[in-house]
Amino acid sequence: MSSQDPAKLLQALLKKLSNRYGEQQAEPLGAGVDEGVDPLLHLFVYSFLLWDASTGQARAALKRIRETFVDYNELRIAFADEIAAAFGERYPRGYERALRLRSSLHDIFRREHSLSLQRLSELSKREARAYLDSIEGAPAYVAARTMLLGLGGHAIPVDQRIADLLASEAVLGDDVTDADSAASWLERQIRAGEATTVALVLQSWSDDQGAAPRRDRRADLPDFSPPELPPPVLEEPPAPAKKAAKAKKPAKRSTRSSSKG
Repeated sequence: MSSQDPAKLLQALLKKLSNRYGEQQAEPLGAGVDEGVDPLLHLFVYSFLLWDASTGQARAALKRIRETFVDYNELRIAFADEIAAAFGERYPRGYERALRLRSSLHDIFRREHSLSLQRLSELSKREARAYLDSIEGAPAYVAARTMLLGLGGHAIPVDQRIADLLASEAVLGDDVTDADSAASWLERQIRAGEATTVALVLQSWSDDQGAAPRRDRRADLPDFSPPELPPPVLEEPPAPAKKAAKAKKPAKRSTRSSSKG
C-alpha cells in the first residue's frame, strides 16, 4: 500500500479519469423502458446485468431478455438455466446472476404483490436504501446503483471489476478488503453532489479496462433459490345432493276379467 494519503491519490485519479473519458451524463430514469414497466424496477434489473460486466454486455443481455421473455414477471418464474441461457454462454457470472436475479424478483413480488419498486420513492432515503440492501440475492452494487440513479441517494456502486482497478492504482484505504468495503470507503470520500459523476466515470473506466471476475463452479454458489410456496389448499367439492326416490306408481288393474270355459 502506498504511504501517500489514499484520499489525495483518489482525487488525482478521478481527475485523470474525467479528463480521459469526459463528463458523463446519466440517462433519464424512464429512457428505454417498455410501456407498463416500473422505471425503478427496470433500473434495478439493468443494474443487475451491469454488475461485474461491461455496458456493452449488459445492453446485449437486456436485448436478449426482451426477446426471450414476455415481461419481467415471466423472467421471475423462469428457471435459472433459462435465464442464464438468455444472458449467453460466456456472460460473466451467468448462472449465479440468474439465480440472484430470480430470487430478487421473487422477493420484490412477495413484498409488493407486484413487480414494482415505486413505493420506495415515498420512503426516506435511509429507508429506501435499507429496503434495497435487504432484497434477497441483490448484490450491494445493484442496490447502490438503483439508489443513486433512481432515487437520488448518496451511493457509489462498486463491483469487483471497479474494485480491482482501484486496487491496481493503490488508491484505496487500508481498511478496504473487497468491493463492498471499497464502496463504503468511496462514499466517505465523495460528496453526495459528485456521486453520480464519479460513478459514471468509474463505469467508463471499467468498460475500457475492467476484467471479468473468475467464473465460479455451480457447486460453490450459495443457494439463492426463492422459498418454495406452499401448495394451494383445494377445497373439497360439495357432495352431490341425493335425488329423492320417486314414489312408485300403483300397478294398473287389468280391465279384462278372466273367465273359465
